[in-house]
Amino acid sequence: MHLLTQELDDACAALARILLAGTQGASQDILETVTHRLAQEATQHAEYVELLGRDPNMVTRAVIYLSDTHAHPELGSDTGWFRPMLACLLELAAPSLALSGAGARFLGDVEEGVAQSIADNAGAR
Repeated sequence: MHLLTQELDDACAALARILLAGTQGASQDILETVTHRLAQEATQHAEYVELLGRDPNMVTRAVIYLSDTHAHPELGSDTGWFRPMLACLLELAAPSLALSGAGARFLGDVEEGVAQSIADNAGAR
């Protein structure tokens, strides 16, 4: 599977609009700059996900998830939070690291939370 770049760019632009919604008079230039930074980070992650043999378009879905759950206008043009949060989500979806037994137990908590979210959004799938 190949990365649908336009869809990823659109998701990053939507995220940038949320981040900049509270910025009075944010110019088109600022919006484009933030979108570009987000898209660069996301594209690097997509390339890595593809190297793992997984669908790189999961990165687009993760960006949309972050838009729904963690993006808010108070963040403004600060995108420093984006890379580690995206990396964390992608590690859960496309594991690349070995876990200790104690660390792996957390996956049961994640599984329970994901099941609840899926049930809560059953009509949206």
